Amino acid sequence: MTEKKTFFILWTFLALGGVGLDGRAMGTAGPITAGYGAPGPFGIERVGFASPLFTQEDVYVYRPRGGPQGAGGRVPVIFFTPGFSNTKPEEYAALIDHIVSQGYALVFSPFQIISGDLTLNEKRYDTIWRGFEEAVRRYGDGFDLDRVGYVGHSYGGAASLAMSLRGTTRGWGKKSLLLYVMAPWYFFQLGVRDLVGFPSHARLVMQVFEEDTICDHRIAKEIFDRINLPSREKDFLMLRGDQRQGSRLEASHGVPSEGNRSDALDYYGVYRIFDALADYSFNGSDAGRRIALGNGSREQRFMGVWSDGVPVREMLAGDCVPLTRSSSTFLFTYLGDSPKGMTIVSAASQRPVALAPGALVSAWGTNFSAFPLASETGPVEELNGTVVKVKDGVCEERIAPVFFVSPTQVNFLIPEGSAAGLGTVSLFNADGGLAVASLSIEPVAPALFSANGTGAGPASVTVLRVPASGPPRYETPLEYNFGQGGYVGLPIDLSNPGEAVYLLLYGTGLRNRGSLGTVSVTIGGEPVEVLYVGPQGQFPGLDQTNVRVPGRLAGRGNVEVRLSVAGRMANPVTVRFR
Repeated sequence: MTEKKTFFILWTFLALGGVGLDGRAMGTAGPITAGYGAPGPFGIERVGFASPLFTQEDVYVYRPRGGPQGAGGRVPVIFFTPGFSNTKPEEYAALIDHIVSQGYALVFSPFQIISGDLTLNEKRYDTIWRGFEEAVRRYGDGFDLDRVGYVGHSYGGAASLAMSLRGTTRGWGKKSLLLYVMAPWYFFQLGVRDLVGFPSHARLVMQVFEEDTICDHRIAKEIFDRINLPSREKDFLMLRGDQRQGSRLEASHGVPSEGNRSDALDYYGVYRIFDALADYSFNGSDAGRRIALGNGSREQRFMGVWSDGVPVREMLAGDCVPLTRSSSTFLFTYLGDSPKGMTIVSAASQRPVALAPGALVSAWGTNFSAFPLASETGPVEELNGTVVKVKDGVCEERIAPVFFVSPTQVNFLIPEGSAAGLGTVSLFNADGGLAVASLSIEPVAPALFSANGTGAGPASVTVLRVPASGPPRYETPLEYNFGQGGYVGLPIDLSNPGEAVYLLLYGTGLRNRGSLGTVSVTIGGEPVEVLYVGPQGQFPGLDQTNVRVPGRLAGRGNVEVRLSVAGRMANPVTVRFR
């Protein structure tokens, strides 16, 4: 979207009466009276001064009267960035009053609708920032700049992320960094490297509104997925509309900008979430974390009740809040060489099949890494700038251990503890480019390695011979054939009746099996005795299956090995008998 088109659309909204007024009806129970979401005990003081780069409007500083002061008489400060055209703090009066009543200072910094130069968004961002800076210069003696929050809505919601990074360069929020982003519009001055390298101690709530017709939810989801914060320290929320007995709660774009008007969407969906996030961010409260970052817990989703006792429609929360369109279709101009066309397969079978916790996996695509690199110390969380995250069947995300990267291939492990179900793999390259692919996670997903790494043909296998007397012997029944350009199977001799012969087959996705009775192996159609199925013990993710070879297979030539665990079949491989 060009700047001219963007301005025309926004001007249309303004001509229709602005983006903040949606006429939401009342009718639910009154405000929360105790706990998170209840009004705080402190009065409010407000001062204003002309914005340094937007002199037509004032920057406002709010301070709690008689507030709970920390060392040196300072309180945590919230830097508030409004939506496009919402230049007056009165449009957020109820929300601002609530925040300040909890004992926090707040700085409201407006920006221009028309910036007056070709940079447009650059100047707007600079205007917001200069307002914050001037407020700190004038009143910073009362701010605890070690404990800082950034709250923003719409255009200001997206801008708050860039403001927080500017603040961290000045040491603001070095102990606590709160981010509450509501219905963000397109963002600027924030590249993919910034998102990948985002301060790890930040706590983020990303919130959208179900009936928002102005800001596409995918923008918020794109930011949420890309920002490199632990899943425990960020959450994605969607407030939903509801109606009953002629009253309506409209979850539109203007939820937080209704002036002094508030209803259940505000009390439970905004005020309560902010209070909990602030308590967790600034005080380390686990109760606050459960409400603000509960990943869809029941207490987090609760939205109060109607006057007749019927619960208001719950909010959606967690990493897997459904959107109408995939966020991966939303492209930004600064993405650069993002990974493309990622396919996830078992590292053993090379097939796009279900995968198990602890299993070895390969991702295939482009732009994964600038050059090939293998970890010399075993699987690591980051290799050559490449990071892989796996979100499991209950939407819990974990960093996947990586042990090899290249421009077209990354090898990693499905994290232990990943729950069964439909999940996703997110791969970030060193430039912050993101590729996302779906995968199915099952407790057991058997796959066998082949000698040539294709998942077919000669097995990756070791032969163990145990004679009636004397030490056991190991041999590898494989030979590289230059004419064929790969390994071929050598015949295994079964002619000595006094010698027990075992095959040690290598695979992955087997270790979480139940009893040994759930495993079956056939060689050339003949059932064979299975002695062991589990971790190989030396290499992470590598599993081993030990079977005894019956003498009746002598002379059978090239035959298939088939393995199944709890009815799930692995890819067949072959061995050869003399």
